[in-house]
Amino acid sequence: MEHSNPTHTFTISRQYLLLAVLAVSIFICIFIVSWARTPEYRPLVQDMRVVDAVKIVDILEMNDISYRAELSQHILYVLKRDADQARLALARAGFVFEYPEKDRFTGLPEACTLLEEQAGEKKVKPLWEQPWFMQSQRLLMGALVMIVFVLAVIRPALSALIYPQAKK
Repeated sequence: MEHSNPTHTFTISRQYLLLAVLAVSIFICIFIVSWARTPEYRPLVQDMRVVDAVKIVDILEMNDISYRAELSQHILYVLKRDADQARLALARAGFVFEYPEKDRFTGLPEACTLLEEQAGEKKVKPLWEQPWFMQSQRLLMGALVMIVFVLAVIRPALSALIYPQAKK
């Protein structure tokens, strides 16, 4: 007559638990890295119902500007780093949504000229307004969350699974 070994069953269940902890940990790390690497978009057109969206998208595609449309909210987004270039390309085509300093001009050609001048100027922005700053902050925060997660959750869980007799 054969008897099942309860220690052997416990060892197998501990192995499965160990694999599950590692799989969840890897999944969380991948999620944090993918979140940190997502590009930042900014609204270009607030209400696409009042403009010719097809022409605007064609202009953006001709200028190789990445965009994303939220059809439910009727908003068109462009990458934050491409926002000025997109506004300038649309102004050249006759679409000016965000007039810079409205009091300085009276018509569309003047607005286009002013946008071109502003795009040509190299303004010194504060550190927190630099395009790379938010992505660096996200990566730093993601790394911090992963370190805390490893030290506070994974390490104790693995230690408890590998050395169940160890005193705490």
